[in-house]
Amino acid sequence: MEFRSSTRRRVLQVVVAGLSAGCLGSAPGATGPRRPPGAPAGEPRTTPTRPDLYVETFDFGAADDGALRVFGEVGNRGAAERVGRVRVRVTLNGERTVRETSVTVAPGSSAAFEVEFEVTESEFLNGGEIDVSVN
Repeated sequence: MEFRSSTRRRVLQVVVAGLSAGCLGSAPGATGPRRPPGAPAGEPRTTPTRPDLYVETFDFGAADDGALRVFGEVGNRGAAERVGRVRVRVTLNGERTVRETSVTVAPGSSAAFEVEFEVTESEFLNGGEIDVSVN
């Protein structure tokens, strides 16, 4: 019986030692920086500004004569009326064609634009690309 109680004590001591070393030990310490890193010397941080005018949507289709027609909406985030120049670039077979049009957009609103190209919509569908921007 003495053998059992000493074995039992020994097993309990090993279990307690194992638990206190891992599970019952102290909580893990914090890692990583406490504050975000500072701005680079001589280059203060700035929040990028978003332009007031932006291309809200655009799409394409065929005009009545079959020519490629690109149309869409330009939005205005600003508090004042803005006039913007919409530039539409169509690339087909490595050749780029650019059309521009002006839009006047009321504050907090959007305005439609539309331009036509000399290529047909069916020609454009065989590998053409469109890029629309507003300044």
